Amino acid sequence: MIKIENLNFKFDNETIFKDAVIEILNNRLTVITGTNGAGKSTLLKIITKNIRTNCKIQNAFKNIFYLPQNPYYPKDITTFDYLSSVFYKNNWKWFLDKDEKEKIDNVLKKVELYEKKNLDIENLSAGEIQKANIALGLLSGADLFLLDEPASNMDLINELKILTMLKNLTKDGITSVLIMHNLNIAANFGDNFIGIKKGEKIIQTNKDEFFKKDVLKEIYGIDFEIVNSGGKIYVQVLG
Repeated sequence: MIKIENLNFKFDNETIFKDAVIEILNNRLTVITGTNGAGKSTLLKIITKNIRTNCKIQNAFKNIFYLPQNPYYPKDITTFDYLSSVFYKNNWKWFLDKDEKEKIDNVLKKVELYEKKNLDIENLSAGEIQKANIALGLLSGADLFLLDEPASNMDLINELKILTMLKNLTKDGITSVLIMHNLNIAANFGDNFIGIKKGEKIIQTNKDEFFKKDVLKEIYGIDFEIVNSGGKIYVQVLG
């Protein structure tokens, strides 16, 4: 679990967070949502300490894998070599041993990317690149994934595949925190939700309590129609 207390943060003299308290629960897929500029990406950077604040952060996770919205991918590097970087990161070494190569192959098979191992990563589709990133997180031994809009620039089928993969990882003891904008898709994958209204309020609760008209209006400032059909939630903007 992560618990953040007394979070105060300003950017260009504009208040983003004021006395905020935020909790990330274990073995859940938590969705962070809200309007642009509300502080969603900033929150992930605060958790990873890429942005320093004076707030109190209690972190029980052993290893965090953070993926920003627009990561850099080097040219002329294969998918296999991209994943192998995790073994070179903290070690002075010139080659991978047999066990490390097997670990990469096994993870590539798990994310259904083994057949693309020798393809340059720049030639992968958006969905395949995100599968490679999930594989990188798994190889790093992370028990917490922080992903900033992992399904952006992706077609619907691949978006659902990526989210299903991340959802299933919670059964393996991996907690995921995702920034998402599509409320209909988020409603059917998220366990917990954090809605951020810039400088004013943070609403965090489970799915059933989050998807209520008054809650969404408080976050977005517009009206919604919400239908719960057999546990499937559908959200429509009314204006």
